[in-house]
Amino acid sequence: MPQSQGTPEPMTPPPPVGNYEPTMARPIPTGGFPAQDQYPQPGQYPPAGQYPQTGMGFYGYPPQPPGSQPMPPQQPQRRRIWPWAIAGVALLCVVGLVVGGVIRWVAGDDNDAERQALLPGQLTGAYPSAPSAAWTVNASDAGGEQFLSVDPSRSAYGTVGAVTDGTHLVTMAGSRSSSEGRRVVGINPATGEHWTAARAVKGCSDAIVDGQIACYDESTVTFFDAATGRVTATAPSPSSTAYEIALNGDAAYLRDFGGSGSMRISKISRQGQAEGTKAYTLMEGAPGGDSSSFTATPALVASAQTSLVVVSAVDGREILNRPGFSTLETLPDGSIAAVSGTGSGGTFQAGPVVVVRPDGTVVEIPGRAVAAATVATPGQRDHLLVAGRWTSVSTAQSSWATSLSGESYDLSAAEVIVADNREILTRVGQQIVASDTATGRQIWTADLGTGSGYQNTGVTDGARLIAGDSASGLQAVNLTDGSSAWSLPASALGATSNTAPQVFAVGKNLVTLTDTTITGFAPTGGDATVPGAPTTQAPAPEGSVTHCSSAPTFTPEKFRTTSAGLVATMKVVATCPDGDVMSGAATRISISDAGKLVASGLFDFSRAPTAIPSSDDDASITLDLTYPPGSFYRTPDTLGQANGTASGQFTVDCDPGAQTTNQLPAPQSGSTAPPITATGPAVPAGTDIVATTGDALRAQADSDRAFILANLNNRWVAQLSSKRPGLYADGKTWDNQAILDEFLGLRLRFNDVRLLYSTEWSVFSQPGWWVTVAALTFPGPDQANAWCSAQGFDGDHCFAKLVSTTASADGSTRYR
Repeated sequence: MPQSQGTPEPMTPPPPVGNYEPTMARPIPTGGFPAQDQYPQPGQYPPAGQYPQTGMGFYGYPPQPPGSQPMPPQQPQRRRIWPWAIAGVALLCVVGLVVGGVIRWVAGDDNDAERQALLPGQLTGAYPSAPSAAWTVNASDAGGEQFLSVDPSRSAYGTVGAVTDGTHLVTMAGSRSSSEGRRVVGINPATGEHWTAARAVKGCSDAIVDGQIACYDESTVTFFDAATGRVTATAPSPSSTAYEIALNGDAAYLRDFGGSGSMRISKISRQGQAEGTKAYTLMEGAPGGDSSSFTATPALVASAQTSLVVVSAVDGREILNRPGFSTLETLPDGSIAAVSGTGSGGTFQAGPVVVVRPDGTVVEIPGRAVAAATVATPGQRDHLLVAGRWTSVSTAQSSWATSLSGESYDLSAAEVIVADNREILTRVGQQIVASDTATGRQIWTADLGTGSGYQNTGVTDGARLIAGDSASGLQAVNLTDGSSAWSLPASALGATSNTAPQVFAVGKNLVTLTDTTITGFAPTGGDATVPGAPTTQAPAPEGSVTHCSSAPTFTPEKFRTTSAGLVATMKVVATCPDGDVMSGAATRISISDAGKLVASGLFDFSRAPTAIPSSDDDASITLDLTYPPGSFYRTPDTLGQANGTASGQFTVDCDPGAQTTNQLPAPQSGSTAPPITATGPAVPAGTDIVATTGDALRAQADSDRAFILANLNNRWVAQLSSKRPGLYADGKTWDNQAILDEFLGLRLRFNDVRLLYSTEWSVFSQPGWWVTVAALTFPGPDQANAWCSAQGFDGDHCFAKLVSTTASADGSTRYR
């Protein structure tokens, strides 16, 4: 039963339980993601499929961002104690969005079943045209002067950087001049919401594992939830001089350097339990300055800082210990590759490249530079770019006759962005070089300007390479020939220096990072494709329609409410002459009226795919979309409708998402498609939900005022609720969203309830309260209270109220 707040003013006798004065209101938590003790908050949305009963309030955890991808499977956690010696340490749509064409996969020399799945590390949404910024986060928003790498060996020099697991993005914010007070910052890639950790840290792991990241300072190792910033575990640091931390599915590994050429690695379980420390004697190192790397895979832990050490992640057993350089590359199977060295002093030489397998075996490949691919198709995942040649680790051989077609590139800084059966895309200096996978023949090159900072500077949506350019901002080039697809100026990314912005693929979202600004971009198309996968356009058989390359047009024709929610009757027209198919399991459809959000939800068309006829002659279908409580904000009487037909300034934003069916029999024009109900709310990126719900409350009170004046004025009614933002009542803090949700729940339950703003009615002594009343009138207060009892309300949550614009507040309320 919906809970209600009594009339705001103090009464004699004392007001009922729950009738709070303004001085008792608690502040609403603002900014970032909620802390551990703030979940859930009033007004947040229920998970898909878990709407409460009508009128019961709509609170709970927010849904997963639309189109987000599930995390890739992780290694199972294994609880093991490291049998290491304790080394003297005490251990503790917008309409018209491009969606992507109908694709038929053609046989190739990779495993076809695997190739149909999008690849780890790539964008899952397509960017056929230049996107607009969906959100931005400035360093000042996160409490710092600039963003910095979580890797202390980079942040010590003011270098920007972030880590992502394809779902979360984590960076650090701090001072330009001091390493003190730097804090971890997490970004929601769909909305730009962010959290900033309260504890300052020295650095964090180079990976997010199972949604966690590990960080350290002089005294503590801290595990953070990458989505919320909540501390999931802590442990005392085994060393106050620790330098760099790594994380895998089992534990965090903390490294520190002792005197006399020694190094120690400590293992701390992800539950915060110290599991041991082991010391290693370092070999005479290669000349490398301050550059350093430290990483972990499920089976291995590797340290590279003039001396290359690889140990077992399980028991600390030393597997490799030799001079080496700071570059560490990981392969999908958990192998670690690095450049070792020989000699000493002035005769030291780089090489060979060593690859340590998860089983502890070591492969040596002649060469002085190595790079692994960011995105690789299955057949290329056991390959590395060694000395400029694409090389099989299994055979330690390359089929390339020359190094990058004989070009004289600085291979020590090479970054392989894409590796598929067609081409290998490598960024070297100012150029992207596409090389034939089999022969190494240069296919094309693309110039990306001048400047520095070429790390994490390219991602792919399968059809294009999108790269950061220090001169022009962001460029997209077509993978087939290197021709320009689109570009964005540096000013659109917040770039302030001659450094290429870093670029990240976080699910379907493209995210750029400069020293002062993080910017998120939503796809301008539908699904991404697998790089290098040959495709053909499948012709539609006669009498059928196929999935269109641009979203259909939705035109609202009528709005009504039922006990299930707001129902929008839509006219749907295909934008392709051959019709369209909607079969996405997470299709977001958002409706706005004159720029104000009316409703937004996720619809699962995969259960009943919908065909739309050919767009010739304006052929269309009619479709009823139901938005349950929590996914709509306005009632039909607040929307422009004339004679039962919608007449407002409506726009419909549609993101069809990934499709499950590309072809259906063609329907008849004018037919009615099966109705569909949203599985959950899905607020468009960049929406100000506080303003949206506040506008909705204002629109509702404005709409209801004329009805109340004509039908309820100077009459007794039943008051069901009075709330204002910041009020703490009924066990929660009320905000605009919670107040609106309660009103809409009561509206659906009783069919007709009305909203008043207390400032505008003389019978309320306190301004600023949203008051809900049932739209029934009674001869007197006793009859109103009898109705409350008949509906099952207790005396604290439903009572008689005189509504008037002229009467005094005195005597206008009668409690049972």
